[in-house]
Amino acid sequence: MFMDARGRMFVLLALFASYNLTSASQTVSQVQKNPTDNKVVLSTTVTNKKEKLVGGLQRGNFHISIDKRRTNIVDFREEDLPLSLGIILDASASVVPDRSSARSLINLRAQALRRLLEISNPANEYFLMVFNDQPRLLLDWTADSKAIIDTVDVVKPKGNSAFYDACFLAINKVLRGRYSKRVLILISDGQDNASTYSLAQIRDQLKSSDVLVYSVNFAFQGIAGSELGPQGQNVLNDLSLVSGGKSFMTSQKGNESVSVFELIATELRHQYTIAVTTDDGSDDRKWHKIKIKVEAAGNASAEMKHLSARTREGFYLRHRLK
Repeated sequence: MFMDARGRMFVLLALFASYNLTSASQTVSQVQKNPTDNKVVLSTTVTNKKEKLVGGLQRGNFHISIDKRRTNIVDFREEDLPLSLGIILDASASVVPDRSSARSLINLRAQALRRLLEISNPANEYFLMVFNDQPRLLLDWTADSKAIIDTVDVVKPKGNSAFYDACFLAINKVLRGRYSKRVLILISDGQDNASTYSLAQIRDQLKSSDVLVYSVNFAFQGIAGSELGPQGQNVLNDLSLVSGGKSFMTSQKGNESVSVFELIATELRHQYTIAVTTDDGSDDRKWHKIKIKVEAAGNASAEMKHLSARTREGFYLRHRLK
């Protein structure tokens, strides 16, 4: 028997209590900009036309506008910061076409995550959340890579998908992490058929925070029973884009999947942290659009031409209450 909306909401409230989480508006108000502080921090990735990461740039290479008005860069760093990272693992039936494929997918995800943990900053902290009919926190903050992989290795896909509920809880959880740089990795096909929360609410929650989202879809290809198909991937693309992260589709092949997680770990260790000022010092709930451009010196090598910068799409000065 499926749980109705009221029942699912009760379960989510109980999960909040067990995870020691606050509501979205309370959490964001603790980490977002204060009314008297007009500084916004951006985690920024720069790539060349071959999509290779570019380091060694200086403050003067970046031009940032907020609401089409040029803003000042007040702090600029290129450093390998430790981060608080949540791993959200889809354990619903939609990620495998049949039961015979489950063990292969479990092994592949564990292999890829093991590689990510191996090459990530050793000071990072992690939590592991899984979801099917509802989200479950399997591991609270830890630096124990073996415990994470051992736990992933026994998660068997079954049941419905409360993807948005898992995202809601995970965003609030990661915002209470130890480090100021906060990241979520969503390992899912983006399907949802059991959540209380909606995609619009999750997007708004992300837009009110500085959480970076990376999504990896192992099950996009070859699933005849998929209800959403490309639609699910579009959801993952959307959540990653609005946050300044990136979305990946990967076939169920070991080398390709491991390479995706290597890329994520490497990117997270080679980003620019840029603090800018806002022109509007008012305490409002207006959406402020960010535009960022990066240009190398005129005598730069061909490899340094046509650079692209990726960061979050914008921000609210205060969390927008729903």
